[in-house]
Amino acid sequence: MSPRLRTHPRSTAPIAALIGTLAAGCLMAPAFIAPSGLMFLSEAPCTPPRSFIGRGRAALRASVAAARNPRKAAAAQAAVPSIEQAEKTSFGRGLAAMAIGAVAGALGGSLGLGGGFLVVPALTSLLAVEPRFSIGTSAAVVLAVSCAACRAYVSRGLASPRAAAIIAVAALTTARIGATTTSKVNPKTLKKVFGGWLIIVSCLIGAKAFGLFGAGTSFPGAGEVAPVLPLLGLGAATGFISGLLGVGGGTVLVPALTLGFGFTQPEAQGCALLGMIPPAIVSTYTHWSKGNVDKGIVAYAVAGALMGGVAGSMAAAHLPEKALRIAFSVVLACVGVKYLSS
Repeated sequence: MSPRLRTHPRSTAPIAALIGTLAAGCLMAPAFIAPSGLMFLSEAPCTPPRSFIGRGRAALRASVAAARNPRKAAAAQAAVPSIEQAEKTSFGRGLAAMAIGAVAGALGGSLGLGGGFLVVPALTSLLAVEPRFSIGTSAAVVLAVSCAACRAYVSRGLASPRAAAIIAVAALTTARIGATTTSKVNPKTLKKVFGGWLIIVSCLIGAKAFGLFGAGTSFPGAGEVAPVLPLLGLGAATGFISGLLGVGGGTVLVPALTLGFGFTQPEAQGCALLGMIPPAIVSTYTHWSKGNVDKGIVAYAVAGALMGGVAGSMAAAHLPEKALRIAFSVVLACVGVKYLSS
């Protein structure tokens, strides 16, 4: 007769412990498989087992809920954008910003406006960029357009270094003040006043182009004999407005130089582009340091502005002065209307 196996009353405890361990492992499995679980493990390798079990139970409850109501789970899944969708959206916004920069660079380079007059409203209305970030990003675009476009004007002797240096010195002192004021003051009233002034000036330039208005005689080399103090005042006003509104300053400089200082249209445009490079650097740096630049699209916008600025400045060198004045007048009027309606 074979001896009977004697069972201890507590011999079932190891089996129960083993079953409990396996159950806990099944509950912990989703936490190891899910990316959040992997990240959780890498961040806290010494986490107590209870937190793993809690994560596993949460994942199990989510799975059960998805099985009971698959439509609701699918809708929730579709509502969360994937990484690929986010990358496509970001790339699409970048291409749109590049197109805006290219158009602004072409117009700004050909008319000496810097392009900021187009970038700010385009980024705000088309890409839903906050106005503060639109102005800061526009400052970087203006700098790119000025650097790319002024080379063609300087190589043809259409930019006075003397007048540009005087304007730049004065604008440097006020550009930072204007850029700092952007985040503190609501510039809507100033934009409307500025828009009205642009419309009046555009009418005067258009009348001068057709010989209906005589505001002094334009002559080559006016920048070498222009008085210093008025140029300093003009540069100070231009620098402040450029920093405040994110425009290149050409909307102020070009009309003032052609109507008040006797500059020809090409020389006024070249002087405006050359003179606004130093204050544009200060304005861009200030906006960047204060977080007013949309870093997701600024590189695309600057790339487009560089290409457009070169093309626009080359086209302007082959256009007659009357055509430049008419084009400048039309664009300036459109900018003024935009500022009035904003």
